[in-house]
Amino acid sequence: MKLLPAILCVSFFFTPASRPADLPSGETILNQSVAKSGGVAAYAKVKTVVLSGTVEMAGHNISGPISIYQEGDKSYSVTELPGIGKVEEGCDGETAWENNSLQGARIKEGAEKAATMRAAKVTLLSSWRDYYKSVRTLGAEDLDGKPAWKVELTPKDGAPEIFYFDQKSALLVRMTQTLPTALGDIPVDVTLSDYRTVDGIQTAFVMTQKAMSQTLNMRFDKIAYNAPIEPGRFTLPPPVKALRDKMKQP
Repeated sequence: MKLLPAILCVSFFFTPASRPADLPSGETILNQSVAKSGGVAAYAKVKTVVLSGTVEMAGHNISGPISIYQEGDKSYSVTELPGIGKVEEGCDGETAWENNSLQGARIKEGAEKAATMRAAKVTLLSSWRDYYKSVRTLGAEDLDGKPAWKVELTPKDGAPEIFYFDQKSALLVRMTQTLPTALGDIPVDVTLSDYRTVDGIQTAFVMTQKAMSQTLNMRFDKIAYNAPIEPGRFTLPPPVKALRDKMKQP
């Protein structure tokens, strides 16, 4: 699932037919991750998630609050950073968008919209077949001295994404992907850590995103599943709604 606002690796490739017999299949690794992080039943109970904490731009001494809300295919995130201002991003289930103080409102289309929709899904790993057309194990790789399985998931719309799962805990510890943005395709690396149990689900409270030589450190103070979300939270902001309506005009 996506827990980031407005968010490479060299691989040894194996076709499903040529995958070494000692490597578990990508589907097996995903199933193990879901089972060990809480189980299908626990994920099935999750309808919403609300996160709050702090985001810091590493090396710039800039930090501010971050809040994220997710429900089904809907999402909304907001950060406020000194010198940058308010940055919002979201999806109301149909329209994916972003809005910030520097560049104004923008509607996402195509593969970028699809990436936002996937990231909004709270139970992405347990329902991966809804969003990805294939999965395969690329091999094993050490991450910070710990062995991890390297798994490629190919979305129904968009470029392949690489997920790394710790071999001992089966938890997702890293993701690398190339995201389509207004600035072009941008390689993004996300590391997940500080897992804690929340309502029976192992949940990462620290996330580090690296993109375009910029590093964002996100530390969440509170993560709540099935938390109430106020009505209108996913309503398009006026500038976004105006832009969408303009785009729909003949």
